[in-house]
Amino acid sequence: MPLSVVLDMESQWGTVMIELDDTHSIELQSWFEPANCPETDFPIQNLPFGMYRAIGSNEPFRACTAIGDHVLDLAAVDAVYLDNLNQLAASGRTTWRQLRSNLSQALSDTSRRSQVERFLTPLDQVELGLPVLSRDFTDFFTSYFHAYNAGKLFRPDDPLTPNFKWMPIAYHGRASSIVLSGTSVCRPWGQIMAPDGSQPTFAPSRFVDFETELGFVVGPGTGFGEMVTIDQAEDHLFGVVLLNDWSARDIQAWEYQPLGPFLAKSFATTISPWIVTMEALAPFRVPAFKRFEGDPEPLPHLRSAANDRSGHVSINVEAHITPALGSPQRLSRANYASSYWNPAQLVAHHTSNGCPLNAGDLLGTGTISGPTDDEAGALLELGKMGQTPVALEDGSTRSSLADGDLLTLRGGCEREGFRSIGFGEARGAVKPAVPA
Repeated sequence: MPLSVVLDMESQWGTVMIELDDTHSIELQSWFEPANCPETDFPIQNLPFGMYRAIGSNEPFRACTAIGDHVLDLAAVDAVYLDNLNQLAASGRTTWRQLRSNLSQALSDTSRRSQVERFLTPLDQVELGLPVLSRDFTDFFTSYFHAYNAGKLFRPDDPLTPNFKWMPIAYHGRASSIVLSGTSVCRPWGQIMAPDGSQPTFAPSRFVDFETELGFVVGPGTGFGEMVTIDQAEDHLFGVVLLNDWSARDIQAWEYQPLGPFLAKSFATTISPWIVTMEALAPFRVPAFKRFEGDPEPLPHLRSAANDRSGHVSINVEAHITPALGSPQRLSRANYASSYWNPAQLVAHHTSNGCPLNAGDLLGTGTISGPTDDEAGALLELGKMGQTPVALEDGSTRSSLADGDLLTLRGGCEREGFRSIGFGEARGAVKPAVPA
């Protein structure tokens, strides 16, 4: 497959120029048969990075990739990044591509099977760890449809804030409460002001919500005072995880003015264990969001011809709920490419005042919602602030998450002519509030 190819997508996204190599070919097969299963999230075209150790072991976590239903220790091809994906993230695009190529060759070349096979371990025999240690977490607000739908609930006549179409709005979150998929989340305590109240009460949140997001993992950091141009921005992005920015809406309503979210968000943020690299996402690039008639053009630091042409990524994201005594069901499904702001724009804007980024930092997309009701990425939207509770298959309804509910995010990319890839899961169950 040639290094650079212009593909004409037969979809709403239009024509996009993407950079591909042999690791993306749909014809590529692995000698490890589970990787060739059509249903797997982790074919040889994916090769996401994570950290693992044997179940029950007290040994340090080691770097690996997911392949089919197994993990492959990176020692099979490279001994440099065995204990630290932050170091790999910081190493830059040339190193990432070479490691991806080495892994692809090792898993497809039958002559290397005997050498590599001993580094494979079934996924059900390993414990996964946080893929990177993030010093900072910034959560953006990139979906027009989420911003409009949520805004309409509070400001029916003027749903969007004046700045939304001019810049990717964000708040600074807590990296200390980023947790791995599978970690239960306690219902948080906080100050709550009743609609007709004269003073707040301190009580467990009655409106715990999820937010369907992606988290972009920063690669090489930036220096203090350094501004990254939009065409340089993706050199500083290593890959993507699923992200659930748990929210306590009743606490948020009282505290967020004038400085924005705080305790309503900082109690937990769940991420998936696998970093799907930007290289793996190359076949799924699409043009930047097509703005509505009358919208302003982005300011110069947020726009370039290259970003217009291929700045976004088509990633399907889903939210599923499993009640404590019920069966799992899907709540919503949307596509990240429907978001107003794209990855390079987040990095360019974040650094536009000289703010440094660190390898392993996390940049959340904010809730990903689409234009239809079943594409809403939070219960706030799905239930319209309790006006239309969501009916579950067990006969119960939800305006907010109940104790015992398990919330699972899934994601994946698909496109004709290419192998579909997945992101695994980001899941967490809501536990009752701890006693005061």
